[in-house]
Amino acid sequence: MLALLLAACASFYPRQTGCVSAVVLRRFPSSEELGRYPLAKDGRFSLSFIHSVSTTPVRDNYRVEGDTIIQTSETFEAHGAGLPSMFGEPGATDWEQRDGKFILHMQRPIDRLIVRTDRRYHNRLHLHDTEIDLNQWEDQALEVIIEPSQVQYVPK
Repeated sequence: MLALLLAACASFYPRQTGCVSAVVLRRFPSSEELGRYPLAKDGRFSLSFIHSVSTTPVRDNYRVEGDTIIQTSETFEAHGAGLPSMFGEPGATDWEQRDGKFILHMQRPIDRLIVRTDRRYHNRLHLHDTEIDLNQWEDQALEVIIEPSQVQYVPK
């Protein structure tokens, strides 16, 4: 099935536009699709939220490699429950403090990316120049997956 979709994608669009993968948001565990958004050609996207304990912003950055989501960094302002506290975190490659923020660089493969949303925490999905409000739906668990898509990408 995947091969058919990729072949169809390749035949629908001319070389200069190409096809891109899509970031798909689904209710978890029902898998009901809520949204489908084109992934940037570089395969990067981010999730941001307000941390429930420290009440400060957190941003998790990801890159898609093939069919795998890799967490590349987490940026935050204050240590707290659930936030990295040392270099020895799983997948950590480097640690820095810049402009009053902590940045943990990593290469952490994510088997299944589940996001628990809560209106109080301003959950957002960031895709190149687009921000999607994940709180537009009721508070719930969302699964973020990457799928080949026939979404057309036109270079700027």
